[in-house]
Amino acid sequence: MNKPRAQRGVALLSVLLITALVTLVVSNMLARQRLSLASSSHLVQHQQLWQLALSGESWARSQLREDARSEGGLLVTHLGQHWARPAPAFPIEGGRLRIHISDLGSRLNLNSTLVQDDVIPRARYQRLLALAEIKPHDPAALLRPRDRLGRPLPLSDISELRPLPEVGPDTLQRLAPLVAAYEPGYINLNTADALVLASIEGIDLPTARTLAQTRPAKGYPTVAAFLANPMLQGRDITARGLSVNSRQFRATIDVELHGRRLRLVSDLRVMSADQVRVQQRTLLPAPLNDPSLTE
Repeated sequence: MNKPRAQRGVALLSVLLITALVTLVVSNMLARQRLSLASSSHLVQHQQLWQLALSGESWARSQLREDARSEGGLLVTHLGQHWARPAPAFPIEGGRLRIHISDLGSRLNLNSTLVQDDVIPRARYQRLLALAEIKPHDPAALLRPRDRLGRPLPLSDISELRPLPEVGPDTLQRLAPLVAAYEPGYINLNTADALVLASIEGIDLPTARTLAQTRPAKGYPTVAAFLANPMLQGRDITARGLSVNSRQFRATIDVELHGRRLRLVSDLRVMSADQVRVQQRTLLPAPLNDPSLTE
């Protein structure tokens, strides 16, 4: 009498265990499915942000091509051209797109400071550090990889200064609007700000500020025209490393879509009136406190 009852108990226990196991397996499958759906949704949103950022990059390239095709092209690169005009915020469903183009020629080129015996760009860099109240350091002290011929490779980004003991995150942030790393590079007198102009030998900061504020609307046509400015008469200024044009630009594209943000930084080089090449792209999270995305 007790044996059938015991068998029924074992059978019931087996059913309960199987039911629990099936429930556990199904719950695990549902959890995995939810995770997969969330991951797929995240990937789709990221792809949307990326495609929007690329469309902003395409718009920036079109602005540069328009200037390159205009009369005189970019032989004189100045702040009155299409690339330099503030771009409107482009509204998109669920967000907005903002684009800013800057001339990398307006900054001091780090690669010009790497030649130990070229004292002019090295001295300009040290003056710029002093003007910006940044701790002195020497980019030429970096250990750099070499090409097949044993020549040091140029820097491609200012973050490569990080191995120097004097250079930390705060230093890089303060240097970012003042220096760039590309080849070749000259200081564009028509777009450089006062601090960069004041890094040039013979130009003090008050004079540099006046020069930046009183530039011709269409820029100086030549370096000689800049040096002929009455404010610079009698000053010992070397024309080497100075220019009135640029071929290297940076487009910063900020995208916001349904609360998600992305920043694409694209370095662009104008090759001809019909070709603007993407030199490199850097994908960054957009700063949370960036007012340009919340206006």
